[in-house]
Amino acid sequence: MKKNKINIKKFLIISIISMLAIFLMISLTSCTRKVSLYFAVSTDTDFYLTEEIREIPVSKELYKNVVEELIKGPENDQLYRTIPSNVKVNSVKISDSTATVDFSKEIITNFEEIPHSSTTEVLAIFSIVNTLTEFEEIKKVKITIEGKDSGQVDGLYIEDFWGHIGIYEEFTRDETIIKNS
Repeated sequence: MKKNKINIKKFLIISIISMLAIFLMISLTSCTRKVSLYFAVSTDTDFYLTEEIREIPVSKELYKNVVEELIKGPENDQLYRTIPSNVKVNSVKISDSTATVDFSKEIITNFEEIPHSSTTEVLAIFSIVNTLTEFEEIKKVKITIEGKDSGQVDGLYIEDFWGHIGIYEEFTRDETIIKNS
């Protein structure tokens, strides 16, 4: 009788541990999250951002992965990229509800893929800002280049970004530039 109770307890413990292990393996391999990325729309009379939903794996570098998805460009061929494809995300750090996104120098030195203008600069900055502020924990975004928010890279002033608005400050979400396409 005692032996049966011990065997039943062992069986229950092994069953529980097995179920927990299976649950953990499933949750680790299939953890994805739907995120909103903002890409450009261009019409004859207007330029704005619109949302594209994408599912990405959840990891400890979620925010960096989200910005990297933004750099990959839109999947919808009616939308336009806002950041040159050769830009690298060096890091994304969150502190006191501010995300500091550090990019490689190509974000300001690549003129070929996305011509730098006042319109494209607004779209680029707010595609980053509006994408990251979709996360509750992020209220502001600070952009740095090669770890700096001022100075020069290849003869270009970092803080001027693309020469019109600049990245002198932290940015907050701008809903006025978002429209449904």
